[in-house]
Amino acid sequence: MLTFDLDRFKAINDGFGHAAGDVVLRGVATALASTLRAGDVPARFGGEEFVALLPDTSLAAAREVAERLRTAIRASVPHPAGPDSMVTVSIGIAPVGEGEPELALLVALAAADAALYRAKQAGRDRVEVAEPDGPAAMRPAA
Repeated sequence: MLTFDLDRFKAINDGFGHAAGDVVLRGVATALASTLRAGDVPARFGGEEFVALLPDTSLAAAREVAERLRTAIRASVPHPAGPDSMVTVSIGIAPVGEGEPELALLVALAAADAALYRAKQAGRDRVEVAEPDGPAAMRPAA
């Protein structure tokens, strides 16, 4: 699972207006469509937040997809400030574990979100993978 959001998107909306923000979001949708593979499931999760499920994908392959997506957004999504500015994205990755599907997805979402937070804290415009002993490692008591 990937979770990602646009870096400094609020500044785009505040500085250039919501119409400019909408242009950026449409550009991200186009980058998603051209980057994700058949069978991957993207979703807009909120404002500038997105989730993508990558079924039957190793963490290494998920990282490759995430890096391609990060690069595609930087290269193809127009920034309203002009060509000297870039739209960037921070991405968190976590595996979806075994067990009850709804719980497994919620645990993976929490882990991917924690990895996304680390990506933001480390300077943005990067990909981080969930810690092996982080939220994804938590399992309900038997």
